[in-house]
Amino acid sequence: MVLLAGIAASASAVADTAAQCDLPDTTLFAGEIADIVACGEVDGMTASVSEGVKLIYQQPLQECGVDDRRPGLHLAVSADAAGSAEIVIRDTDDAPLCTQTLRFAEPRPSSEPDWLNSMPAEAARFITVDGIRTRYFEQGKGQPLVLVHGGQAGGANNSAEKWEQNFPSLAQHFRVIAIDRLAQGDTDNLPDAPGTDNPYADYFAADAAHLQAFIRALDLRDAILVGHSQGGWPVTRAALDMPALISCVVNVDTVMVPFDMQLMGEAMQFLMYTSRHLHPPTGPTVHSARRGMKLRYPTDNNITAAKAQRLVDQHFATKTAAARDSMNALRMTPRHNVFRALKEQAHADIAAGGLSARSVVIWGELDPQVPLGLGEQFNAMLEAAGVDTRLAVIEGTGHAPFIERPDVFNRLVREHCAGD
Repeated sequence: MVLLAGIAASASAVADTAAQCDLPDTTLFAGEIADIVACGEVDGMTASVSEGVKLIYQQPLQECGVDDRRPGLHLAVSADAAGSAEIVIRDTDDAPLCTQTLRFAEPRPSSEPDWLNSMPAEAARFITVDGIRTRYFEQGKGQPLVLVHGGQAGGANNSAEKWEQNFPSLAQHFRVIAIDRLAQGDTDNLPDAPGTDNPYADYFAADAAHLQAFIRALDLRDAILVGHSQGGWPVTRAALDMPALISCVVNVDTVMVPFDMQLMGEAMQFLMYTSRHLHPPTGPTVHSARRGMKLRYPTDNNITAAKAQRLVDQHFATKTAAARDSMNALRMTPRHNVFRALKEQAHADIAAGGLSARSVVIWGELDPQVPLGLGEQFNAMLEAAGVDTRLAVIEGTGHAPFIERPDVFNRLVREHCAGD
């Protein structure tokens, strides 16, 4: 993502010739969509480009970045051929504020990753678990390995398909199963419960119970559980409640971290920004979704148009909207006292020696959402409880290191969790 900084404070501050942006020229690649964020001191900025470049998208930003409260403009541009072009940022009176030269190199060789289309919709399986129609994907043979995505009911970009870049490689070594969690993806929403106005008041407990019922329904034994972010909650609870069935638990940038006000504050700043200033008021677009991934995945690896479109589709699905309305009505998030009590009980059970499975804690070095320091504290807590655990930090990655560096991630799971 290119950042155009140093825009003049007002049109009167600009001479007859538009000022150059305070940023070295950046080379882009023809045939690819490039995201550009322009930051300035005025609202209502617009952009124009010279011939040879397509201006695909413009989205005003109330705040330019997590640490930059100036107004901004998110743009997406592309060029069919190598060359250079000018982009001009203007104010509401059409006066130029900033000019930048864009240079487009020859197209990069196109190559599709071997994991592309590894989880097509027609390959999905369904099973009814305690009355909940549950979608999952399965491939490979041997020791079962269950992949549990993050997020919560009502969120977008949360489904079994988050593991598509890991699925085929891991299936060469394990019986890999990737599940859509309760009220996410194509797994049923929570049904109405007699005697309660909103069944989502018990969402987190129900989420953990659903995973455990799924494990029993498939009669999984000696299983490896891998949980990302909020998915770390149900896999940790399952490892505590089903010790005879679970041999290894992998927490990836997990929500199960201890409470640390300073580090939580850093994460909250990022989360508040992305919830308020990432998408347009009407909801996510493919372009704003891609920008959100870039903020969370600093390597830019494995960010595809299909992933961005999947996020948009899930957000606007009727099923997702219904779950989101119920969760929002309760303000039900991991910060809610209901979940904090469940997590504190899990921590107490761990401290009492209740976690017998091997553990690996995998973290993205640059995670802005759940900072590495919290992962270090979580692993130290496990060590203090006598758990056989290790912390593995994947350099240069953010909140989803399994997406950014699937090769490293898959190797770590195999090395620490595979049965002898």
